[in-house]
Amino acid sequence: MKKYRALVILLLIFLSACSQKQNSQKSVVERKPNILFILIDDLGWQDLECYGSTFYETPNIDKIRSEGMMFTNAYSACPVCSPTRASILTGKNPAHIQFTGHITRIGRHRYPEHGRIIPPNDKMHVELSEIMIPEALNCMGYATVSIGKWHVGDKEMYFPTHQGFDQNIAGYEDGSPPTYWGPYESDRDWNSIIKNLPDRTEDEYLTDRLTDEAIKFIKDHKERPFFMYLSHYAVHTPLEAPDSLVQKYEEKLKENPVQKSATYAAMIEKVDDNVGRLLDEVDLLGLTDNTIVIFYSDNGGTTEATINTPLREGKGFLYEGGIRVPLIVKWPGHIRSNTKCDVPIISDDLYPTIMEMIGEGTKPAKDIDGISLLPLLKEQTTSLNRDVLCWYYPHYSPQAQMPGYAIRKGNYKLIEHYDPIKLELFDLSNDLRETHNLVEEMPQKVEELKASFQTWLTKMHPVMHTNNPSYSEK
Repeated sequence: MKKYRALVILLLIFLSACSQKQNSQKSVVERKPNILFILIDDLGWQDLECYGSTFYETPNIDKIRSEGMMFTNAYSACPVCSPTRASILTGKNPAHIQFTGHITRIGRHRYPEHGRIIPPNDKMHVELSEIMIPEALNCMGYATVSIGKWHVGDKEMYFPTHQGFDQNIAGYEDGSPPTYWGPYESDRDWNSIIKNLPDRTEDEYLTDRLTDEAIKFIKDHKERPFFMYLSHYAVHTPLEAPDSLVQKYEEKLKENPVQKSATYAAMIEKVDDNVGRLLDEVDLLGLTDNTIVIFYSDNGGTTEATINTPLREGKGFLYEGGIRVPLIVKWPGHIRSNTKCDVPIISDDLYPTIMEMIGEGTKPAKDIDGISLLPLLKEQTTSLNRDVLCWYYPHYSPQAQMPGYAIRKGNYKLIEHYDPIKLELFDLSNDLRETHNLVEEMPQKVEELKASFQTWLTKMHPVMHTNNPSYSEK
């Protein structure tokens, strides 16, 4: 009898172990994917080797491209940062959420006293009623964190932890750090210190520190699915980097003078090093196969720091240099390695893409403007059900005193500048540099695109700019 009981006990232990193993395997299979969203500030379309740079060095970012899909026609929703970031987090165009201009250190945009238009009195935040990505994941057990630049709210009540994030590390209202060197303090009247970043040390470098925080968060939450919004302040001004790296690129510029700033190049290398360091840790923790990596920039590169050729101009402009950006997406087992997509997409699309990647259980907003890119990522289609891409930017940015709008339909792109008044039409398929204005040659196309933009604008219902009653022609 004792022998029989012993055999029964052994059998029960065996069956229990099998059941636990099956449950464990089931939990691994059913666990929702991690989302690692890496957003770089002011990184130009060709500032990566995989996008054609012959000067900047980005082997770790290029590795993401070799393991995922690269988009050649990815756009930001705005040529400056705050509105684009709002569109990423909400899936809505900046015009739709009435947030078309970026937050400045004096609050609103400056504009010329005698400029032709007065920019709209739009919002300097995303309303708390909007459902941001982390809020759409709240009921699914996701750990959520915003690390780095926020710049999507001008007051603390609009900071990340009031918008669904569990944690906010180093995010506040300003869009650039006082300095990249710890303890990140300045004696200037504005932007004197980065907020929400404790335990600073002398001489730590901000890009390194934010990556340290990212690694710590993943280690602490490796048993749960996570959504990490890692929004580096780099490569935004002030241009600062370790001296040894700057010297390296100063020497490189002597041999290959195709770029303009050794410090900017060094900042890009620091970003790349830290992307590699973070992804190595994800791999070490055994999370790589279940982690989606999205690498993106919030607008085009600033001409103060980089040369965007073959694109025209840069940050602040509605030309391609201001709005065309790098986008790379990696998802092992779902996205084929080393693939490329030429379909035009915009930052509004990333929200519904993430929601569809995660699948059932999310509770996103219903009235978003973006379209999921998952069919493109899985190579199930070669187009999106969308006729036009539009940008409404009626602001005088510090980089470009040229408010206006742009619309892309197929390969044709129309820009209407409000000040000075000017129409420009380009065929991007054979004029990526936007040098041949087709307005006189194709008046019907101009009218078609103007009408399409007005239809879109009416649908978005933004806060509109007005004519300046003090303006007079000189």
